[in-house]
Parts: sequence; C-alpha cells; structure tokens
Amino acid sequence: MGIYARHVDPAYYVRHHHLQWGLGWFTRHLIAWFVVALASVGYVAYVLHLEVPPALRPALESVAEVLARSARSVPTTRGGPTWVSVLWLTALILANNVRVELLSAAPFIGVVAYPLSLTVTAWVLRLVATARFGWRWMEVALEVLRMPHTYLELLAYSIVLVEGCVASYYLVRRGDIPEEHVRRYAVSLGVSLAVLTVAALVEAYEIVSQL
Repeated sequence: MGIYARHVDPAYYVRHHHLQWGLGWFTRHLIAWFVVALASVGYVAYVLHLEVPPALRPALESVAEVLARSARSVPTTRGGPTWVSVLWLTALILANNVRVELLSAAPFIGVVAYPLSLTVTAWVLRLVATARFGWRWMEVALEVLRMPHTYLELLAYSIVLVEGCVASYYLVRRGDIPEEHVRRYAVSLGVSLAVLTVAALVEAYEIVSQL
C-alpha cells in the first residue's frame, strides 16, 4: 500500500520533476561552463600572438613590473620558500582574481569586462615573458597557458560569466531575475570562488617552488 501511495502521490511527481529539471539545468550549464573556459584558452593563445598596442605598452609594463616585484617579495626562510610563502602569495593572487570574478559575474558588464581582462592578462604575460626570456617568450607563455591553474581560473570565471549572461537575459526579457536563478547565481559565485581559491593555491605553489 505504501508503494502504491508513493506512486500516486502528486507531491512525489512534483519532487521527481524538480529533481529531473535541476539535473538537466546543471548538465546544460556545466557544458556551457567548459565550452566558455576552453574558448577562453583559445582566445588568450590568439591574443598572445598580437602585438601590444604602443599606447598601452607603458601601462602594461608597469603592471608587469608590479607583478615581478610581488614575486620577488615572497617571504622566505634560510631553507627557502615555505608554506607561509605559498599562503601569502595565494592571498595576493586570490585578491586580484576575485576582482575579475566579480566583474565577470555582473549582468551586462561581464560580457565586456571578461574578454578585456583576458586581453590585458595575455599582453602582460607576453611582456613579462619577453623581458625574462627574450626570443623564447612564446614558448614560455604557452607553457604558462598549459599549467593547471590557468584552466582552473578560466573555468571559475566562465561559471560566473555564464550565470551573469543568464541573469542579463532574464532582466531584458522579464525586467527581473527569478528567485530560483538568484539562488543558483549565488551558488555559482560560491563554486567559482572555491575553484579560484584552489587555482590561486596551485599557482602560488608553482611560483614558490621555482624560487
């Protein structure tokens, strides 16, 4: 009787429908996150091949110098860099990446801010690699692009970018964002932040281990 009642209970079908719809939503968005992340890798690789505009070069060189000084200021002990060094550098990297994340997540703003941040990042990477390795800069830059933290960062940004675009769609079509998407939007920010934290930790370890 209990089994039969379960099958005819409307509430059971409602729960089952919501579960199926939720899994379908997650699957579709998961695919979108990875597609955008892979497209981002391709975009950065493309921008690396473009010459840095002369008008932007002084400002980007200043950014590159600040990054170089930050790397050189990593605290060390007599035995070399420690986990204190890793955590200190992780905090610096994460603070910068969270700013990019929040801009990428903003409805309407993210679709402009995200590619701009990728462009600036690619050009700064080119300047840093050129200054340190000369004619081998492209080989070094592509090696950085293949590192695990790069894919994690781009995935984190892609998560909030996609959800920000969905929010923008709702704002244009309805004038507001459904409560259900607001919850998912908040969850996506949390997931993105968790991925960014792991990415910053991995990147910091990679940098410190080479000091």
